[in-house]
Amino acid sequence: MKSLLMAGVILFSAVALASAQDNVKKENTFLNNWYVEAGAGAQALFSTDATRLSPKDRISSSFSVAGGKWITPYLGFRLKVEGYAYRAYSEVDGLYLDDAVMFWVWGNNDPHRLNVRIMPDGSYNRNLRYINTHADVQLSLFNMLDLKPKEKWDVIMSAGIGYNRLIAFKGNSGVNSISTNFGVMAKYRLNSYLDINMEVGTALMPDQFDGRVTGKMYENNLAVTLGVSYKFKRRGYKSNNVPIEVVREVEKVIRDTVNTVKRVVVEKKVFNEPFALSTISFRINQYNPILGQQIAFENIVKYLNANPNAVVRLDGYADSETGTPEYNLALSTKRAATVRSILINDYGIESSRIQAQGIGSNSQPYSENKFNRAVVATMLEK
Repeated sequence: MKSLLMAGVILFSAVALASAQDNVKKENTFLNNWYVEAGAGAQALFSTDATRLSPKDRISSSFSVAGGKWITPYLGFRLKVEGYAYRAYSEVDGLYLDDAVMFWVWGNNDPHRLNVRIMPDGSYNRNLRYINTHADVQLSLFNMLDLKPKEKWDVIMSAGIGYNRLIAFKGNSGVNSISTNFGVMAKYRLNSYLDINMEVGTALMPDQFDGRVTGKMYENNLAVTLGVSYKFKRRGYKSNNVPIEVVREVEKVIRDTVNTVKRVVVEKKVFNEPFALSTISFRINQYNPILGQQIAFENIVKYLNANPNAVVRLDGYADSETGTPEYNLALSTKRAATVRSILINDYGIESSRIQAQGIGSNSQPYSENKFNRAVVATMLEK
């Protein structure tokens, strides 16, 4: 009961923290941001009896598959199925589940004694087969802390409630129990579709999960798995509450771009002169875009998809009131490079169709200084 209460507190706190960290309300359609995962690794059981085994005799294999969805860049859900085998240790004296049909009937009859080799002291090794299915809340720590809005690394925490099934095997009774699951995953993005990851996880189960009562409140395992994730093509988030700086930015450029965008998207008219399609804003001294600007990226992607002969030039700028010209040139170059990386890794745009350069603060595209902390996307013809 305490483990279930602890999981509930963690899940509630996780959702509240994710909502508090996001200064822009995010949502996405049902079909966006789904993924599947598969992994394999090793695990050990930390039951009262299993701790009497040597460390190497406790290690067994573990396999897992999962599917999930990211609701926002910070918050996601998944359903995970994992299992295979535990290596355990037991003795003939104790309380056991006598009859799998009578679930909570306990007695002194050890159902394993006819299926194992019993030592002179009455102890023996057990092999348990199990499957654990659990639903988890996931939190992206790097996104929550703004450490990697669009970089390749991430650390993901998870917590959830599950159903653990001990499979009848060599005298083991089939036992059902509730599990409380926790995990920490390090993830590295290979490309826009594939990630590799390593996860350390534990499942807390009631003492009788293995058909034997030892007097503890709960027992647990510890598993380390290596896996791969496949992210389906539809990704992205819609913003319902765009920050005021972005609103002003859009208002400033919309007059010059809306007619051109209509001609490009509807008529797919070939142009001869470059034009600015989108502007992406940044905070002072930062080279990761302000959150909530997915519409700017979507406009670039839609235009490039509709015009195969077009390329985009990303011009990075910095405001003239902050930093030296040398610092601003380096900062603006990083801003352009970050936007280029997002278009390649998150939206699948070919690198050959994206040019990026830093201009710094010697040239200012906007009259209001803070608007010049930006990357301007200019469309060109090949």
